[in-house]
Amino acid sequence: MNSEFDLQPGDIVSVRFAGVLRHYGVVTHGGRLISNNQSLGGVVSQSYSEFARGRDVMRHPRKSSMDGYRAEAHAHRRLGHDYDLTGSNCIDFVRSSTRRSPSVTQYAHATLKTLGDMFRR
Repeated sequence: MNSEFDLQPGDIVSVRFAGVLRHYGVVTHGGRLISNNQSLGGVVSQSYSEFARGRDVMRHPRKSSMDGYRAEAHAHRRLGHDYDLTGSNCIDFVRSSTRRSPSVTQYAHATLKTLGDMFRR
């Protein structure tokens, strides 16, 4: 478990929910976290305690120390965006913020959207 004092802006963190699943977020200055949260309607900024809600917070490694500043800036730009389970969930949000390769669900969502658009013509 990490305390909020161990975290640096740009760190990727997660908490366990529903037994085996994890909810992910990006740490920002002032100890706040930004995440794409379905129950809150999209990308929001929360305090450490609001994000954790009494659960252990796990920090995930980043590629380099400079990734933190970029991740925080990208996360801030997404504030207010909507949640979508298959195309814009917390994992997709963190991947986008850290500029990592798209996830399998992002590829699948894009493919289905393209196919749907082709059949509507």
